[in-house]
Amino acid sequence: MVKKKKILFFVYCLLVSALSIGWYPQNQNKQVRKDITSVRKSSEKMAALVENNQFCYQGVAETDMDERRMNTQEDEKQRRTVKTIVRYRVNLDHGARRILERIVEAESGDQTIKGRQMVANVILNRMKSEKFPNSVREIVFAGRQFSPVSNGSYYRVKVSARTKKAVEKALKEKDNTNGALYFMYRAGSDSSNVSWFDRELTKICEYGCHEFFR
Repeated sequence: MVKKKKILFFVYCLLVSALSIGWYPQNQNKQVRKDITSVRKSSEKMAALVENNQFCYQGVAETDMDERRMNTQEDEKQRRTVKTIVRYRVNLDHGARRILERIVEAESGDQTIKGRQMVANVILNRMKSEKFPNSVREIVFAGRQFSPVSNGSYYRVKVSARTKKAVEKALKEKDNTNGALYFMYRAGSDSSNVSWFDRELTKICEYGCHEFFR
């Protein structure tokens, strides 16, 4: 369409030039003028059509850009969601998971699923902290850290389905202790331990019979 417009415009210019310099006899000038007028009208109509089409193309282009922008925003939102899920998820091998389930059962087997999940969160938070080893085994079996290991109850418990569910939630979901690295059962702890917790650590929250610190 644009090419046709250029051709018509060229013809129009040629005819105008011919008339102005007298290429045509005088008795043909009237017909030439009619031809020029016809060409001019056709050119103007063609120009208007092209201009309208350009506006149409521009509208289509803007719509296409808006759609791409919306798709990009949606993709970014999905990437953030996936990134969040990946950040919270912790992968443990079979042996480490069994250790985590057993210590959670021994420490909080009488608590709700959320209470057990929070105990599991403390151990997982220690894995991420520079203050502690980065494996469940080393954390659980470190000296004087968990009383069930010291008194042997860790080896005698039977892991319940509720504890397994709590551990699964702790591995997949956001930490609900706000970064706690310690927990304490005040009524069941000796006075020296209670004093150390209160003096050296910052209490974050309390749930069930446990208090959580960092």
